[in-house]
Amino acid sequence: MRLTSRPADRAAAAGEPAVRERGVPGTPLRAALVLGLLLGFYVLALLLLFVLAVLDLFLARGPGLTVVAVEGYLGSLAIAWCVVRVVLLTRGPGDGQDEVPGVSLTPSEQPELWRHVRNLAERVGTRPPTEIRVVPGANAMVREDARWLGLIAGERRLFLGATLLIGLPQDELDAVLGHELGHYAHDDTRLGGLLWALHGRLQHTVHTLRRRAARDEAEERARTAARAARRRAAGKPPALKREPKPGPDHYLALVFCAYARLCLRLTEAVSRRQEYAADQVAARVAGRDTTAAALRRIPALEAADDLYLREYALMGRDAGLLPPEGQFHGGLAQLLADPARRAELDAWTRGPLQEVVSEESSPYDSHPLTADRIAALEALPALPELPALPALPDAGRTTTHPRRPALALLREPDRVLTGLERAVLSRETLSWRRVPWAELPAWTRRESWAREAQPLLEAMAQLTGARSVHVSRASAVPHLHGLLDLIDHGLLYDIAGRLPRSEQAGRSSGRAAREFARTAFRSALRGLALLTALDTGLCRWELCWSGPAVRAVAPEGFAEALEEALDHAIAEPPGTSALRALLAGGGRPPTATPTSTASSAFSSAVSSGGPYPKDPV
Repeated sequence: MRLTSRPADRAAAAGEPAVRERGVPGTPLRAALVLGLLLGFYVLALLLLFVLAVLDLFLARGPGLTVVAVEGYLGSLAIAWCVVRVVLLTRGPGDGQDEVPGVSLTPSEQPELWRHVRNLAERVGTRPPTEIRVVPGANAMVREDARWLGLIAGERRLFLGATLLIGLPQDELDAVLGHELGHYAHDDTRLGGLLWALHGRLQHTVHTLRRRAARDEAEERARTAARAARRRAAGKPPALKREPKPGPDHYLALVFCAYARLCLRLTEAVSRRQEYAADQVAARVAGRDTTAAALRRIPALEAADDLYLREYALMGRDAGLLPPEGQFHGGLAQLLADPARRAELDAWTRGPLQEVVSEESSPYDSHPLTADRIAALEALPALPELPALPALPDAGRTTTHPRRPALALLREPDRVLTGLERAVLSRETLSWRRVPWAELPAWTRRESWAREAQPLLEAMAQLTGARSVHVSRASAVPHLHGLLDLIDHGLLYDIAGRLPRSEQAGRSSGRAAREFARTAFRSALRGLALLTALDTGLCRWELCWSGPAVRAVAPEGFAEALEEALDHAIAEPPGTSALRALLAGGGRPPTATPTSTASSAFSSAVSSGGPYPKDPV
């Protein structure tokens, strides 16, 4: 097997500038730094024990066994026990790297993607990964299972976010892949396991000490309160209020928290320089402007994915409904293909970065700010690009298509996304009923309104002696008319009295009890009325990709008229004619108009929307 040269060596041979950024230490220095910090953690613990032993020795040389000496011995023993138990003898769950759920793609299943990644690795001058795994989200990362403190290379794994495959064009995905392969080329992943061990050890120790300190403080406060209660019960004045004294865990937490901050400042400073160096590799692989464009687009895609999962994929979570198979993640493509969303993404990527104004670079961040990374890329000279990749077969596509979507690298992407659902979602979630996109809004609302109306139907059944029915999948029309007939016969409060009551309503009586009953009755009646409007076709609830997820299509003024008709139905005396006429269309065909229109509020708040790519997938 021919060994490829390292990027710096290839650049030097061709008379080009090296891709490694100045100031990034080499692998031996980084290994020495991380190993030294990890050993320093234990050295610090042993140093504390040594200091305690020296203090006890000085106490032993004092004038006999005094109260001060006894308190000193007990205090040093307590601190030493905390150091031994929490620091030296426990192992936290964060000491190793967590497994990332996803679907692994084999070369036989996805030959185009594997060939593309291997060609990129050849251009970068590094060994390709041995596993490619598609994971949720708009993120990509690499790992290496190195051994012997990173001295012996191990299997490499590439994790590729499904959102990037769906939302990025292929040239920008090449920039992402070039960045991750740049970490491989610079041996950044060799020390991943050692670095995770350091961070996990520090995090577990600090959290454990803080938790123990908080528990001891809470117990001391409880004991103080109990003593005060006993004094009050005995008719004695309460003792002077004293704040609980911090225990040894509190002071140990301060010491190890300070050491953790030092470790993070040193290791994350190296990580940030590695990110800049990997960006330079990406710029040489995909181009400087393309890499900067990818950095601009990825935060937008992350916001889009958050919006999509919250408002679309999980629309039916309360009703136990899911979109069709492969669409829990894959449906994002439909959102991104909407013309209005594409226009919003264009405005997002061309404009200034939508970052929090108060956000500043922290010495504890593993990545620099995106704006700083883009500025560093734009400040680079025109780097000579590496040789272009060989063209991949593109059957069925014309040569006039401006940009190839990244998802085109996958064979049968729907099958891949279906496998991702099965790997990520819980067994309970996977058991939910699948509903086509066009029917999902109506079914979601039907299930919600059916839950609201079900107590009312059960109360009717108790009153009439009929069998209780569920209207989640049955027509609500006959049940509504039957209920209105009972109201006309003066049985409203007989039915309302059988509805579930809150604790406050159960304690009430007289007029207050009647008001509670009327309010609960009205709420359930509203759900049954909306179910009837849905079943008769008077109103529709449609999916909307360009604005609010659900758009209601109803007769003009329907919402206001419904509230007024419900008020009449529970009035004294009750009147059901307005509600009957409204749900019958008032004797004329209703003119359906959208009651909520698409809005373009995405650009003003990341949390309520997301930008979308220029090219439909």
